[in-house]
Amino acid sequence: MRIRRFALAVAGLSLVTGAVAANQATAEVQGKPQPRAGVLGEPTAKAQTAAGACRVDVGAVTATGQNGGYRITATKPVTAAPYEAYKLFGIRASSTWFAWAGSGTTKYYSGLVLVSGSLYATAESYKTPTSPPVVSSKRLGTGWGSFNSLASSRYVNAAGYVENMFLYGLNTNGTLYRYSINRPTGPVSAAGSALGYRSFKSITTIAETATYDTLLGVTKTGAIYTIHLPKTRQLKGTLKLVRTTGFGAYHQLVAERCGNNGGTLLTGFNNTASTATVYALSKANGSKTIVNTIGSVALPQNGTVHMRYITNTQLIGE
Repeated sequence: MRIRRFALAVAGLSLVTGAVAANQATAEVQGKPQPRAGVLGEPTAKAQTAAGACRVDVGAVTATGQNGGYRITATKPVTAAPYEAYKLFGIRASSTWFAWAGSGTTKYYSGLVLVSGSLYATAESYKTPTSPPVVSSKRLGTGWGSFNSLASSRYVNAAGYVENMFLYGLNTNGTLYRYSINRPTGPVSAAGSALGYRSFKSITTIAETATYDTLLGVTKTGAIYTIHLPKTRQLKGTLKLVRTTGFGAYHQLVAERCGNNGGTLLTGFNNTASTATVYALSKANGSKTIVNTIGSVALPQNGTVHMRYITNTQLIGE
């Protein structure tokens, strides 16, 4: 599959290394919430590093189906500037939402979400950076009731073409499933499964390459592992322990690239307390991975599901 980057209309719808004690969560609200479409065309991770602290754009869907979100910046203290909320619908889990350019000035975000026992492809379109979004969705399949976490990858080659996209689903039966995504809004087709993941409760993507993806998984006891997944016909993961404890309070992890040396900005979301804690990770290398705490922030919206919003950043965390 070769999709021209940022030219597809959606049919049917600086690494911070100093450790900072997170003694108190603080929040920054920069005026009124801003439209999320304004982040389309934002600087790359390389430019972010040159300009200062890295950041991640995150969607936050509430229990009532409002999709807001924040730009979380790894300053000291950490800040979370809110985006305007709009009516989506209630979801249980979400993959990354990718940005695409349509005809004229229209811009899109699209992602795959779980609604009850079904998988949906969902898109929001903006005619201008300040216009309210138009939401569309389509059901891709049923039988997803036992999945509790999603992660996705998109590999873009040097020429700017999307070579492949994958969806990973963590099932309560202890199996990790992989699906090939044919286009931003589906369909999806089975691309392998692997046993041995019963202890995990959440996954997020930290590396997207031509030959493999790497997920970061958090267990029910709070350990984190990298899951190295070659893009071969048979799905077989290699697990490496990064930390044995410390991440049990987080309902979701969201990773963003920070710089060009394999650094990752990792944010853990505690939905019960409505807080986020930000970490700087070196390039993943098992227990030798450097994990520095940047700080915590109180979130301005009570999200129950958090997901990464992405324009043009390729994850290279392993």
